[in-house]
Amino acid sequence: MKRFLRGDFYWLAVLVAVTLFFVVPATHQIFVSLTDSHPYLMGFLKFALLASMGELLAIRLASGAWKRPMGFVYKVLVWGLLGIAITFMFFFFSAGVAAVIETGRLPAGSGAVQALLKAFYTSLIMNLTFGPVFMAAHRVSDTYIDLRVEGNRPTGRDVVTAINWPDFVSFVVAKTIPLWWIPVHTATFLLPSEYRVLAAAYLSIALGVILIYARGRRAAARTEG
Repeated sequence: MKRFLRGDFYWLAVLVAVTLFFVVPATHQIFVSLTDSHPYLMGFLKFALLASMGELLAIRLASGAWKRPMGFVYKVLVWGLLGIAITFMFFFFSAGVAAVIETGRLPAGSGAVQALLKAFYTSLIMNLTFGPVFMAAHRVSDTYIDLRVEGNRPTGRDVVTAINWPDFVSFVVAKTIPLWWIPVHTATFLLPSEYRVLAAAYLSIALGVILIYARGRRAAARTEG
């Protein structure tokens, strides 16, 4: 019990420390400056840290204990690489939707209505195109790492066969995208660009929780102590 409580404290301490780094004016400016100068490096770091924290939290909630996922170091690296992709796609879809609206090929109105519709269009298009591909890629990479750590040499067919695709489609695609990701990313794209980075970083914690829960409690319990 003490071990679990100590783990809760450490996890919260890291989250608080990261939050303070974002909130305290001096360090906040450093973060914004680094993000502007090195967006992909910062995207790697923030997702490697915060999404991995989300995955650890999901395991804690699912199994009742703090445990390292199998191949944890590799999964941290994957989260970082996915963070780079997410950073690019945020820029890509935001700029793309803005350009289409300027041509008049998407109804957007003006003022607050335009801002809301622009954010909604960006979130909708991103989550219906990039979203499923991104989540499927993460599912494939996680499954491959799990199989390798277990001592196997999986082929592409082995990895695809091991994935519960009906669960992926029915939960991740059909439920989390329309009910969670489209609304929260709409709110994210309503923020000034410098704050979207902060929102994305914290949403990555929720992303880690949702994706590991999508794999089921049994998968969450298959960990190394």
